[in-house]
Amino acid sequence: MQPPRRFDLLNFFYGLGAAIILIAALFKFLGWRAADTLFIIGLVGEALIFIISGVQKVGVRRSYPWERVFPQLKETSERYDITMGEVQTAQHQQVQQIIESIVQMNDTVAKLNEATQRLTKTVETLEKNYDGVTQATLEYQQEVNSLKIKIAAANEKLQEFEKYKF
Repeated sequence: MQPPRRFDLLNFFYGLGAAIILIAALFKFLGWRAADTLFIIGLVGEALIFIISGVQKVGVRRSYPWERVFPQLKETSERYDITMGEVQTAQHQQVQQIIESIVQMNDTVAKLNEATQRLTKTVETLEKNYDGVTQATLEYQQEVNSLKIKIAAANEKLQEFEKYKF
């Protein structure tokens, strides 16, 4: 629960000066009289408030109990003594893990390269087969066209033959 807030007189005058300047701007935009006077009053008031706030005494800052959040800050807290051997062991384990990760990554990259090469060979084979199928299709189409011409010629001969009735 927060303590009740007290009225801050300096903050009130900050707001009052700003309000006077805004009203003066409104008067100026609308072309009303007294705009210049309101601007002068507002700006002088703001200047006085800035002067007063510049020499205002600063209150005592509250000290927070950081030891509750970070027990390491307590003077009586236990200190952890770590030996150089423990540090070197931990570093050695981390380096070993990094090396294992690099070896696994190297194996994965090698497998990926092999798969890429197989895929490339498959695509090349498909291209060759596609060219062969395309050529065969063209030849088939030429044969069908030739057959159409021959059938049309045979139909013409048959119609001529039907003219001669026996």
